[in-house]
Amino acid sequence: MKNDKFEAPAPGFSSAPPQPGHPQPELSAPGYPQPQPQPGYPQPQPGYPPQQGYPPQHGYPQPGGYPQPGYPQPGFIQQGNPPQYYGAPPGPPPPGHSYGAVPPPAAHIPPPHQQDAPTTVVPPSGGCFSRNQRNKPQSNAVAAAGLIFISGGMNIAWCIGFRGPISYHTTLHNFIAWFIAAIIGAVISCVLALAIRVPKKYVLLFSALLVTVGGVVMGAIRDNGGAVVAASYLDGIGNGLVFAPFMALAGEVSVPYIRGMVAASTEQLCFGIGILLQVIYTSTWTYSGYYSSSSFSAENLKGILSAVYGLLALGLGAFLCIESPVLTLAKGDEEGAIDALRRLQRPYTLTSDTYEQLAEHKRYLAHNKDISTSQSIVQALPAFLQLAYLRAMNALSISHFVLFVLLVSVISNYGTSYSSGWLVGYGFCRWMGNFTSTFIMECVGRKKPLLLGLLVCSCLGFVIGSKYSVYYGMSGVTIMLLIFQFFAGLAFTSTSPYLTEAYPLGVKQPCIAFTFIAEMLVYIIVSSAHFNLYDGGSYFYAIGGLYLFGFIAGIFCLPETRLTTLRGTQQKFRKLINVGL
Repeated sequence: MKNDKFEAPAPGFSSAPPQPGHPQPELSAPGYPQPQPQPGYPQPQPGYPPQQGYPPQHGYPQPGGYPQPGYPQPGFIQQGNPPQYYGAPPGPPPPGHSYGAVPPPAAHIPPPHQQDAPTTVVPPSGGCFSRNQRNKPQSNAVAAAGLIFISGGMNIAWCIGFRGPISYHTTLHNFIAWFIAAIIGAVISCVLALAIRVPKKYVLLFSALLVTVGGVVMGAIRDNGGAVVAASYLDGIGNGLVFAPFMALAGEVSVPYIRGMVAASTEQLCFGIGILLQVIYTSTWTYSGYYSSSSFSAENLKGILSAVYGLLALGLGAFLCIESPVLTLAKGDEEGAIDALRRLQRPYTLTSDTYEQLAEHKRYLAHNKDISTSQSIVQALPAFLQLAYLRAMNALSISHFVLFVLLVSVISNYGTSYSSGWLVGYGFCRWMGNFTSTFIMECVGRKKPLLLGLLVCSCLGFVIGSKYSVYYGMSGVTIMLLIFQFFAGLAFTSTSPYLTEAYPLGVKQPCIAFTFIAEMLVYIIVSSAHFNLYDGGSYFYAIGGLYLFGFIAGIFCLPETRLTTLRGTQQKFRKLINVGL
């Protein structure tokens, strides 16, 4: 039969196939010698020139049992050649085309069902600066939420007592309105996440708009208590709305070796910046003896700054916010998830690391796929109790009663003329604790700074409680309060990455929201309580004991999640005992 792949060789060659109309002589006919072929290999007829320049005929192996290069032969496997993929070319597919089962050859994707894959990672070579520059889009994706939290920190400081003289009538509601509004916003964020599933970018833009409007109201009013409450509600709802979704997003867009820094710099560090700013300008504000309703006050400045932060958050959120690749992948949009991962690193190209992250996200989804809602709640309960307790201790460390004790000690030891400097130092020490913990977190971990901070704060709480005395003076209490704030900031900054890592995927955002609600409730309770001048010692004895309990429980219960994937951190928080550092 004629081989259609090749042209027929010229007549006269023994290997030429029979041509129509040209009968071939039989080899057994007289005059044709009978060759003795080697086994498995046909030999040319004697007297005929060897075949050259013609491809071998189909079905004949080459000498030595090896196929001729260039054309695969039946029954032989070509060695040393990678499999060829005919279809989508390597690299990102054109719009409208989905990624097939075969990735680019340079990318190695472990199977998503491989649940025994390692849960710890090794940071890439290079210094911290190069790694941070490469992953800068990950922190940019949640930077707008950080601006909103700066406004929230200013309002927290205002509520606990860092405010100028007020000439309008106030009630307790004025000073707890922001906390109530933050709880309302957190509850709404749960509904948006579970029932409506609004994209996080839209939540951010709406929250930024609320903060902007609240800032404009606060900056424009003069001696209007009702308008102040309305502005507090707008700002509080905006902060509560954005807290849970963007703390979850901070963990899902970050690579494991910078997740802690991204989460802490977005939340605790930005709240600390807001508190510090509020402390600085209210403590150094010059108030004249004659107060006019038309005077520009510290409250007006707070409103203007909040409006500026809201506008900046609108701009950053519109251009830099990136949706979670985990949730995008959960919706079945693998192409969108790959595109999100590509935009979360510099340069914006697909690399093998991109596909490794995609594979890990698939394993994370597979790990949570078969967990029902009730099972997720049961698994999240230990982490919720631990983190809610720690966040409650955070509220106790900077409540209005701590400020009350600070003012009493400053006036007792130094008089009123030096109070501004001590108050600024108070806010600065708190922020320095946040700053220090944020930037050592990826080197020493989360657990060590937290335990160190809790232990020192516990010791200082007992010492301050023993030295607090209105009658006999409070020597050294002011200095100890500033040190207390530094170590409190050092300790509670670690709760930010823990919030992003601890909870199962199915209930992550509601659990983060309820942890935030628990913290706001403690602020409300402490702000609503009535303390007299002699209760300062008892308060610090109480928080000293609570911090000591947190330190002991943290040794045995809190896990170390540095350089661990989200799948690995979830597995660690499921265990009640985590002794390792």
